[in-house]
Amino acid sequence: MKSPISLLLLLFFFCATSQVSKRTAAIIKPLEKEILFYSSDDQEIKKIEELLFKETSTEELVYLAEEGKNVYIKAAAVNVLANKKEGEKMLEVFKKNIHSKEKLKYRAGCIVSDYFLSVYIYEAIDGENNFSEKEKDNLHSEMVSIALNTDPVNTDLLEALTSDLPLDDDSYTKIRRLVMETKSPILLVNLAKYKNPNDIELIKSFGKQAYSAIQEFPDPKFLPMMKENRNDSSDFAFMLALAEFCSEEAKEIVIKAIEYNKKINKEKDCGGNCLAFLYQQISIKKCTLYDAALADLWVTDKIISFDILDAYEKTHTPKETAKFLLDGFLKPGQAEVIAVNTYDMDHLEEDGSGEMIFDDNLRLVTLLEKAKKISRETYEKAVRNSLQYLDDLDLNRFISKLKDNDSVLQNRDVLLDRVRNNENAYGALNIMDGLKMLKDEKLFNEGAAIIVSRKAEFKKSPVWGENYKNFIRENNIKE
Repeated sequence: MKSPISLLLLLFFFCATSQVSKRTAAIIKPLEKEILFYSSDDQEIKKIEELLFKETSTEELVYLAEEGKNVYIKAAAVNVLANKKEGEKMLEVFKKNIHSKEKLKYRAGCIVSDYFLSVYIYEAIDGENNFSEKEKDNLHSEMVSIALNTDPVNTDLLEALTSDLPLDDDSYTKIRRLVMETKSPILLVNLAKYKNPNDIELIKSFGKQAYSAIQEFPDPKFLPMMKENRNDSSDFAFMLALAEFCSEEAKEIVIKAIEYNKKINKEKDCGGNCLAFLYQQISIKKCTLYDAALADLWVTDKIISFDILDAYEKTHTPKETAKFLLDGFLKPGQAEVIAVNTYDMDHLEEDGSGEMIFDDNLRLVTLLEKAKKISRETYEKAVRNSLQYLDDLDLNRFISKLKDNDSVLQNRDVLLDRVRNNENAYGALNIMDGLKMLKDEKLFNEGAAIIVSRKAEFKKSPVWGENYKNFIRENNIKE
């Protein structure tokens, strides 16, 4: 005869295993295997979710979301509950998993990210066809309240929800206490949004981790700290925080930051990109006090944005602007022209500069056209300089965008020098593609003769040799 304890254990086992039907168990069986990542675009996963939606009860889904064999079964159940608009059940599942340390790898497009299960449940509310905007807001608000008031608090979850945390007085007290207990720089950012002067010293105590919080609360009392730590200016968080200030004191730090980054860039192989990013970090808030320092970067380092050029034009005569542009163009190297601030992508569609973001040649040509309107002489010298420093592969695209063959042809010597003195013969063939676009037979033939004179160099590589033969054959060149 079985003991009462044995009978109870048997009964418990029977109840646990009978929480889902055989059909549901069969549907989720493929999710029991090892999965590299979860994606609702995956056809097999999509089919499983569709079958669960049609054939599985809400009670079974809740059980799977809370007690599923692995995190991917739980995620599938969560998605189906959301699709069924089971808001109250989603809240139950969220509470059950609020301290879960389980993570799933979720793929969206080409990006695979790690999600805590509790965060995944929170974000599942946002599905396109799940809940109304009002329902989403209410469910998110309740979940945030649960996350803030649970004991112990799941810091990882709150950090993931930081952008949705409320800014009421009651939440302030809780968040401040959590910041002091957990030393979380992410929650510190949320605390800074309250802009409470009493928090300044607490924020300062985070040192380098405070900059994102200072960006939210740019009180002048932080400037001495930033001045002292201006060597942190190579950190974008420091510069984005500094950009929030617009004062003479902040301008001094900006100038020192530029000087420091110029110095360290000499030790880095980053071309103009390092300074170009710094430039955009400084200009993100369009503080006119910084315009002069940014304009100087055109003359010293050949970096300019259209916004700064427009501002310069408003405060200088055409003659002064022409000289300013020419001084920059005459510097060695390629011009770094900024059309849209990398850190201000929200305005991409508004200003119609989208195409220029990914087209260096279009940005350069646009700058040259602006120079042309101010001074023909400056424009022609700028074209000559540009032809000297363009990448080999960019020459034909530049000529196509410029639509001014006459001005380009005034620099025949530069073009032929590019063919003659190119570091490698293969690059010289790319230059010839540009020369061909100019439709000047004499120039092209002179360039072709130089290519033939470099014939031996093409033997260094089978690919080079084949390209040389194709060039000779396609253009009927006599060797």
